[in-house]
Parts: sequence; C-alpha cells; structure tokens
Amino acid sequence: MPVKDELSWTTMITGYVKNDDLDEARELFDGMAEKLVVAWNAMISGYVHRGLLQEAFKMFKKMYLSGVQFDEFTYTSIISACANASFLLLGRQIHAYILISGPKPNLSAGNALITMYGRCGVVGDARNLFLTMSFVDSVSWNAMIAALGQHGHGVQAVELFEEMLKEGILPDRITFLTVLSACSHAGLVEEGHRYFDAMHDIYGITPGEDHYARMVDLLCRAGKFSDANDMIGKMPFQPGPQIWEAFLAGCRNHGNMELGIQAAERLFEMIPQNDGTYILLSNMYAAKGLWDNVSRVRKLMRDQGVKKEPACSWVEAENKFHVFMVDDTAHPEVNAVYSYLKQLVLEMRKLGYVPDTRFVLHDMESDQKEHAISTHSEKLAVAFGLLKLPRGATVRVFKNLRICGDCHNAIKYISKVVGREIVVRDGKRFHHFKDGECSCRNYW
Repeated sequence: MPVKDELSWTTMITGYVKNDDLDEARELFDGMAEKLVVAWNAMISGYVHRGLLQEAFKMFKKMYLSGVQFDEFTYTSIISACANASFLLLGRQIHAYILISGPKPNLSAGNALITMYGRCGVVGDARNLFLTMSFVDSVSWNAMIAALGQHGHGVQAVELFEEMLKEGILPDRITFLTVLSACSHAGLVEEGHRYFDAMHDIYGITPGEDHYARMVDLLCRAGKFSDANDMIGKMPFQPGPQIWEAFLAGCRNHGNMELGIQAAERLFEMIPQNDGTYILLSNMYAAKGLWDNVSRVRKLMRDQGVKKEPACSWVEAENKFHVFMVDDTAHPEVNAVYSYLKQLVLEMRKLGYVPDTRFVLHDMESDQKEHAISTHSEKLAVAFGLLKLPRGATVRVFKNLRICGDCHNAIKYISKVVGREIVVRDGKRFHHFKDGECSCRNYW
C-alpha cells in the first residue's frame, strides 16, 4: 500500500492478534506513529488472552502515560487481567478511575469487575456491585453465581439462581456450570441433581462433558461413588479426562483406594504427561503409609519425564506480590517469617493445635515430619501477610495447588490467635478463616 493510515495499521495489528501472533502485532504496533485506542486494546486483550499478564499491565501503563482515552474495551481487558493475576489493589484503582470518569461502570466493565472481585477474594464487593448496577444481563448473573460458589456460599448461589429464573432470565450452559459447581462445593446433592435434569428437560440444553464432570465431582465429594459410577455409565459419550480427574480427586478425599487406582489407570492412558494424576495417586498411597507404592509412582513419573508443578503461595503486601515456595530460603525476610511462625505455633498449641503429619508425603522420622509441614508455602505467606499488612487488615493468600489438610487446620487456629480474617484461595476454591472456623465447614 502506498499510503497506510491509522485504520489500516490497526486492522493489521488486530488480525495478527486474532491469529495469536503477538510478536508480529507488537512490531507493527511499535511502528505506528499515531496509535488509535483500538490498537492499544488489541494488544492488551491479546496479552491477556495468552496469559502474558505482565505485558498487558505494561501496555496499559504505557497507554495511560501516552494520554490515550480509555474506552469500555480497555477497562474490560485490564480488569480481566487483574482477575487472572489476583491484583486486587490495581483492580480497585481501575474501578475508582471508572467511577471518576462517569456515574457507573458500563455493562461489560461491570461484569468484569464482578468476576475480578470474586477471584480476588472479596465476594461482598462483587455482590454490592451486582446489586447497584443499573442493568444486568445473563453474564452478570453467571458471574455473581460463580463468585458465590467459589467462596462456598452454595445456598446463596442457588437462591440467586432461583431469583434469576423469577426475573425471566433464561439460563445458558455457563449458568448451569456455575450453579453445579456451587452445589458441588457446598454438598448440595439434591439441588445439583435437580438442576442437571432441568438442563435438558426444561431448557433444552444438552449437557456437555464439563457438566457431567461437575456432577461426578459433586457426587464423589459427597462419597456417593456408586451414583457417580452409574452416571458415568449412562453418559452418551466416552468419559474423558475431566470425568476421571473429578473421580480420582473424590477418591483421594475419601481414601477410596480401589476406585482411585482404577481412575488413575484411565488417566494414565488418556493424559500420561499430566502431573496431577501421579500426585493424587501418590498422595493416596502416602496417606495409607504405603511408601513402596509411593516410590513406584514417583519412579513411573520420572520414567515418563513428568515434572511436578512446584507448590507456591503469594500474598500482596507493600504494593507488591511476595511469593513463597515450600521450605523457602530465597525470600529476603524468610527468617523473620519462620521466627514469627514459631511464636504462632506455641499459641496455637495452647488452643489444642496438633500438627497432622499424615499430610507429609515422604517417609521420614516424626520430628522431621513436623518440620516439613511447618514450612508449607501457604503457612509462610500467611505469616508474612500478618507481619506486613496493617493491624486488623484481612490477609489474602493465593496458592496454585490444593491446600493441605494440616495447613487448613493450622490457619483456622492462626485466625483465632491473631483475631483476623484470613482468606486463602487454592487451586479449587476460597477458604475464609475467622475466629477458628472456615467458611467451607471442612467440606472441601
């Protein structure tokens, strides 16, 4: 083209982004003399879609400093990035900026904010926003039901779903995914069955594998393995990895070794490189003290070239995220964290806390086991948050994997000792610890 204007540049950038070629898109973007807001939005959304959240935040900051006016797509993309990265502080700042710019967030930004607040552990803020939005659609209802379910408020999620139906909003397949997940986290088996049946019988929606996986998860969490097996046998298609992963996780929770081994064998056939299968099976053997079996599973894992995703936890304090690994020695203030944890354990023991060494996944001496579980990443992140956040502030910790049973019990005691609310999001859900209790009521 002899003459390229802003529109043609932007069209090319958008095309490369949609085809997942962000390097070419960025090269074109950097070559533009005058950048339209659409070009900025395309780059930010492309980075968010690819999970390159730091790049998305850098681009957003560059856009802000350049003086380009944000639009609803800018807000929606960057709020989604905050949700995915658990950047609560930045998400709140953007929300405040939107309110300064106009009376209320538009629909798409409002829906993104509901999801962001839910994923960052402040479901109350999500609910307040939902109730004050001038207009809501099915996406808004879905986001709010999902937020309640993630935080263990299954009864409230079901009530909101029923309210949605009364308002004449037709549920879609996403709605049923969210409400089935909420039922699973809260143990609402009867309600889950009713909604699963209503999908096809009332609303004409054919359940997909993801819906069946939610039902298998619901039944296995409740220990109803016979019902879960019956449902798998009646599925109109062959069960895939989602189904067997839910089944195996339920077996791990209830110590059902026989069925767990069968589920693991199916997963080894379907997704042999998935580390989660090996870890769950190994954990089942470790819980029973079958250390030879644990060794065999780990050898199989090594032979297959499968590497375990390392457990890590992070907490936002002093305007940055602090990441901790198990038995951490890298964080510059880790010695102060260990010292504070020792003080906490002394107070916790006075209230009845006893370390549960069943969650140590290696064969070692008793005193070594107690040390091993005392250095789990979520404990370190919680202790650091308590040390660094203002007195009385809620501590919000995020973990990439499922929280272990001893850490769950220990943080209940910690919340009572320090008199503060502690929120932990693991790989599955949120746990709100307060006054020695957890919102999950030990059903997780």
